[in-house]
Amino acid sequence: MPPSSDNDSSDDEQQQPQPKQKQGLFARIGSGIEMAQQGYEQLVHAIIRPPRADKYTVNQLGPSDFIFLKQRFRREDVELTTKNTTHPSPDNKDDFEPQPLKMKASIWTRVDEDLLADEKKQNDGVDDKKTMVVYLHGNASARLEVLPQLSFLLAQGIFGVASLDFTGSGKSDGDYVSLGYFERYDLETMLQYLQQTYGKLEIVLWGRSMGASTALMHASQKTQEHIWKKEGSTLSISASSEESADETTARNPNGNVMSTTILRGLICDSPFASLPLLCEELVEKARSQGLVVPGVIVGVAIAIIARSVRNRAFFNIHEISPIDHAPTLPIPALFICGADDDFIPPHHSERLIEAYKKGVRTNLFMVPGGHNDPRPELVFEAVHQFLRNELSLTEDMALTVPSTMEKSYFRHPPWAYKRNPDIFQERAEPAVQRQKQIDGATTLVDDATRPEELGMTKERQDDIQNKIHIMLGQVSSSNS
Repeated sequence: MPPSSDNDSSDDEQQQPQPKQKQGLFARIGSGIEMAQQGYEQLVHAIIRPPRADKYTVNQLGPSDFIFLKQRFRREDVELTTKNTTHPSPDNKDDFEPQPLKMKASIWTRVDEDLLADEKKQNDGVDDKKTMVVYLHGNASARLEVLPQLSFLLAQGIFGVASLDFTGSGKSDGDYVSLGYFERYDLETMLQYLQQTYGKLEIVLWGRSMGASTALMHASQKTQEHIWKKEGSTLSISASSEESADETTARNPNGNVMSTTILRGLICDSPFASLPLLCEELVEKARSQGLVVPGVIVGVAIAIIARSVRNRAFFNIHEISPIDHAPTLPIPALFICGADDDFIPPHHSERLIEAYKKGVRTNLFMVPGGHNDPRPELVFEAVHQFLRNELSLTEDMALTVPSTMEKSYFRHPPWAYKRNPDIFQERAEPAVQRQKQIDGATTLVDDATRPEELGMTKERQDDIQNKIHIMLGQVSSSNS
């Protein structure tokens, strides 16, 4: 006997929820993908548009003229026209005309009172090269990052220190950072300007994190050949003071020498060996914290991030690979890393040293601390020796540092110390300050100036890790 109509309707009722269950599954997958896309957006934003350190004032860079350890120094703020330009957006790419980006920089130089002696040296044809350090800040940072090291550097007896806001950072033009790709051309602009302004130079680059990787990629033969071939017969640099404008021009090998010929050393604090490798390791870190993600999803995620970065910031993350430049690096390097750094682990520095050009001096100092922690005194002793070895400096050229400052002068800028007026000169218009006793020396600490809050702080590292969890966690759950 065939089943009754009541049984038929009962079976139909039992089967009715199945399509709804399928719809619920599809909706869940769609929702997961949508949330994952939002996670992608947040992560891409964190990579190429991190928190911008542009709230500082020019006053925080210190006085334009000051005396430190009985030596007079002067600060000049400049605006340079870089070879980087604005990029089109999807809305204006058809009628877009690229505009050059302006870059802000500050240069602290020694002021020699005996100008007649300098003129006599020039007239006698004495080869008087000036020694300088160019400091390169990390991601989410600015030229202000050099300030804790400034006293230490000027006390070495060098002629000057320069620090710049990369395009996309600080007060320079640009919407995006490129983690070294375009920053190396910012650096080239800075070096050409220094050559043009100060003549014969010997320069050491000191970079941290993104700045360290920028230094490695810029100094390689691979980059230098690209720069000069691309520029052809003329390299034009428009420079103007932030107070008054004037035009200057630098030339290519027919005028200024290639910047690698004036570079004497690299100080690389926490560089990454390869950006794709770093991305993969950050995902592996998330996995170790309990996130279950199939390997195929990781590859797809990195490919999507790479495409988004390329479409917005116009660089390929696979080309941000200092380790590919290392075999052509002809310049001695001092590598520094924190033993507790779990953001860019020490093996990145170790791999870079292994890949470095054979026969070129390299050294690694692994010290206690994390990625963004202040470096201990041991690091500055190593930097002191490195500068003596690679620059035309002698011990008698160094400024005499009082014993009360020896344990702290690599932590504070020159104008922070309130000493007797024969040695130190306070700021003419100081910001709100508080006095602090450090190793017997009274310092003026500016509450608005906190270089330790610049760069990839622990909070920003955790934020990136959280965004990875959000992105990959949604993808994984939508596929489960």
